[in-house]
This record gives sequence, C-alpha cells and structure tokens, in this order.
Amino acid sequence: MGGGYAPLAWEGGGGLRIDSRHFLAFAEGSYDNGHKTNDDDQPNPKGHDRELAAATYFRFSSGWFAGMGARWSQLSTTNYTKGGWRPTFGGGKDYFHKKCAIEDCISDFSMRLGVDYVLPGTDHSNAVQGPLVSVYFPSPSAKGHIFFRETLGIYEFHDTVTEPSNLTLTSQQIGQRSVTSFGELTLMYRF
Repeated sequence: MGGGYAPLAWEGGGGLRIDSRHFLAFAEGSYDNGHKTNDDDQPNPKGHDRELAAATYFRFSSGWFAGMGARWSQLSTTNYTKGGWRPTFGGGKDYFHKKCAIEDCISDFSMRLGVDYVLPGTDHSNAVQGPLVSVYFPSPSAKGHIFFRETLGIYEFHDTVTEPSNLTLTSQQIGQRSVTSFGELTLMYRF
C-alpha cells in the first residue's frame, strides 16, 4: 500500500451483482485494516478503511453499457476520521470470443472492461476524483463461479483541508494538488 499507509493490509468484502440482458447492477462493501504510518500526524498505530459502492448500467444491443452510481469511503485512524460520498458515471463492454465447430459455438474466453469516473462529491477534505478502470476475467455475464477482477484507480486530490474556517490556509491546501494511483487484485466467488 502507498499513500502514507503501512506496506500491507488485509481486506475482505461481499456484494450483490445482477447481470441481465439490458440491466447491470452491483452493490458491494469492503473493510481493510490499513493504517497510516506517514501522514504528518504520528503516532497513528491503528486504523482501517471502510467502503460501499453501488452502480446501475443499461446494456445496449451492441453489448456496450453506460450508467451511474455512488461510492462511500471512510478512513479511520487513531487520531482522525475522514471520508465522503462520491457520485460516479461510466460504462464499458463485455467481450466474448467463441470457437465454432460446424454446428456448435463455444465461448472459450470472455472479459468485461469498465471505466467509471469518480467525482469528489462530499469529500471536502481532499476532493479525490478520477477514472477507475476495472477488468473482469471471465465476464460476470458468463456462467461460472470464480472471477478475477483487476482494478486501477488514477486519482487527483489536494492536500487535506485541516481548518475550513481559516480561509488563507484552506486556499493554500486546495492549491497543492497531487496525483496518485492504486491497483487492486480481487478473486471473487459467486454462489
């Protein structure tokens, strides 16, 4: 883990996914025990992150889909808590490759590529925003129980606003913008 966190953390979560002909939806939640070790507010020996995410998409006849959703996250440490709600919008496409014999076609490979843009929403502390790219193998539209998801987020943010009533300090903190990224590999089992 980067971003001032300890190098390793464990994460667990669960969710619900709907994949029909013209409607896609998911809702999921996760928790990790990541804590800050380099955030200018030490000592900070304990911490965790919580996240909720949900979105709905309309799938067109071409296989492309588009929709919107919302995400909530909260970082809690020994010394402080921050987080917020963030609206999202985006879309993607399922890809199926089929091998065809004389009479039968069998799908031998599938994947789903999706890109959502995460807006800052109520995150006044850092105004985190940027694209969130997800790739599933196989596509969740395929029948099966085990799926692999790779997620890459590339976010822009400003320094943490520490005293909103101090307009000069807040202006300086908002003016200090940075870019970060994260990657997440997830193995999922569908019941």
